[in-house]
Amino acid sequence: MTRIAVVAFGGNALVTDAAHDSIPEQYDTVCRTAPHLVDMIEQGWRLVVSHGNGPQVGFILRRSELSQDEVDTVPVDYAVADTQGAIGSMFVKALTNELARRGLSRPVVAVVTHSVVDCADPAFENPSKPVGSFLDAATARDRSQALGWTIMEDAGRGWRRTVPSPKPVSILETAVISNLLDVGAVVVAGGGGGIPVAVDESGAVVGVEAVVDKDLASSLLATQIGADLLLIPTGVPRVAIRFGTPEEQWLDTLTLDEARTYIAAGEFGAGSMEPKVAAVADFVTGSPSATGVIGAPDQIGAMLAGTSGTRIVRSRPDATAEGSVLVAVNGTLMRGLKLNPNLLGAGGVFVHETATTPTYRLWSINDDHPAMVRVNDGTGVAVRVEVWAVPLAGIASLLRNEPPGLTIGKVELSDGGEVLGVLAESALVEGQRDITEYRGWRAYLEATGIAS
Repeated sequence: MTRIAVVAFGGNALVTDAAHDSIPEQYDTVCRTAPHLVDMIEQGWRLVVSHGNGPQVGFILRRSELSQDEVDTVPVDYAVADTQGAIGSMFVKALTNELARRGLSRPVVAVVTHSVVDCADPAFENPSKPVGSFLDAATARDRSQALGWTIMEDAGRGWRRTVPSPKPVSILETAVISNLLDVGAVVVAGGGGGIPVAVDESGAVVGVEAVVDKDLASSLLATQIGADLLLIPTGVPRVAIRFGTPEEQWLDTLTLDEARTYIAAGEFGAGSMEPKVAAVADFVTGSPSATGVIGAPDQIGAMLAGTSGTRIVRSRPDATAEGSVLVAVNGTLMRGLKLNPNLLGAGGVFVHETATTPTYRLWSINDDHPAMVRVNDGTGVAVRVEVWAVPLAGIASLLRNEPPGLTIGKVELSDGGEVLGVLAESALVEGQRDITEYRGWRAYLEATGIAS
């Protein structure tokens, strides 16, 4: 059983700073990112990788302006298409090489992707999407006056050119991307938010000179393909309120209500973090059992484990709220597996993925479900689990629906916490297959091809 993740890198995650913005340096950044993505593939994720292109589009447009006396200028939508091909190629090469290094065989495909927008979108009257490199205020003003740019200050990092950023209403290649995932491909798609197009009265697709926000397009694509996870790596480890001030506060979790309140208050910056928070909130709203996380690109593993990044959730899971407790599950109760409806039916709310302390062993019970047992002889491992918040009233129904030999006990987590968890009686595992080496039920299913 596999899950689908959309991982949406920001253009500024590839351009680490103004001193490291060359194409070879961008490719080096992609190569450093590839191992984290292949780690996800080894964990059973089917991946769509999207990427921003703000700096890169800006570079193309600036080159075009400097050479306009020699060659025709490049429209914005064509610059988006150019960067899709160039950055897509970087990801294809880096991921193909990393897969080969680990002895894995997966096709990696970059899809030229078009996002349909509404030409009546009010964004065309208010250019707000930053593109290009960061400039000091004087240079930005000079170019605004000379070239007719609209400009804005971007999250305290400098001034940038802005262009219209209409909201995507559909993505032309959604079905193709789903088909590629079904045959095992790793897909690079939605680069730069997709090439902006409109559909005219005759049904013809026509280009639009704008930039679609990559995060909103990735959120829309993730919803349309039924993704289980939207992960947005960006230039900071977490989302913050009052960013850049002495009262700056980093956030581990945001509820949908909190996210919308902070957006309305202008906490995140319209051209920087705000679209990321809005995109993840849209995804979680449209995909109630899915997860959305924002964090640093070198912390992807920690974000999956719930120890880094900012998660946006429908409501805040709290062991003390409304009589709920935190429960660690290690098998068929996990998201997407056959008994997960029992957990949802008990009122469970997913919190995060993590691991136990290395004091547990795992068995397969007739390849139908796992059994986790605590050991004290030094042979235990850290087992991958999911933590859920479950109302006390739902615990009884969970126990009634669990297979014989499983019960609820205390489980120690790798972060030092202790929660309730699904454990097995030692008699249950006698004569069964020890699968401790896989360190988790999903990894065992993936390695053996067993459906669950």
